[in-house]
Amino acid sequence: MPVAADPNVFYSRFNRIIAALFATVAALSALSLFLLPTASNRWLVVPALFVILFVWEMLWRPDLRVSDTAVTIRNPLRTIVVPWAALVHVDTKFALTLYTPGRKFAVYCAPAPGRSLTSAGRRKTTDPVPYLTGAPRPGDLPGSESGEAAQLVRARWDALQRSGRVNGGLAAQTPVSIVWAWGRAGALAAGAAASVVTILLS
Repeated sequence: MPVAADPNVFYSRFNRIIAALFATVAALSALSLFLLPTASNRWLVVPALFVILFVWEMLWRPDLRVSDTAVTIRNPLRTIVVPWAALVHVDTKFALTLYTPGRKFAVYCAPAPGRSLTSAGRRKTTDPVPYLTGAPRPGDLPGSESGEAAQLVRARWDALQRSGRVNGGLAAQTPVSIVWAWGRAGALAAGAAASVVTILLS
């Protein structure tokens, strides 16, 4: 099985649709407020701009990147890089979750489906889910966000193992990189505080 050289990128289509809707409403609100003749009302542009920043960070930006070297999880306010040698298990109970020795990392953009979606998904397919035996977890169902993301991870992991490019037994010695976005966290905190002050003083 050939191993893709470029990273596969997965993101939540639903989250991005919601983010686009909220950002559009906020942008139109900001424009209309800025064009108002009353100067004091223009400060209400601040909360509208904060909404755009918030939905970008929480809904639009998060994604999962699967490359030949690692799985990169871009969650809100932090990025986690899990080398293949550190990975020991992939689960989808509540969301796609990557396990390393003594730690686990949930993928924000790949939640498991709710009960209604799970029932609908099971009615639509009777095909077995690859890499699984027995009854599949709801989060592994084809068409679910967690299932699609898990498939990307498992398929690449399996291909790399078969090709001998991932050495077993090194998980405990392989570090996982976690980078916190302190700058964006500060911007969100400042935006939230400024929005509250603006609303209270308006």
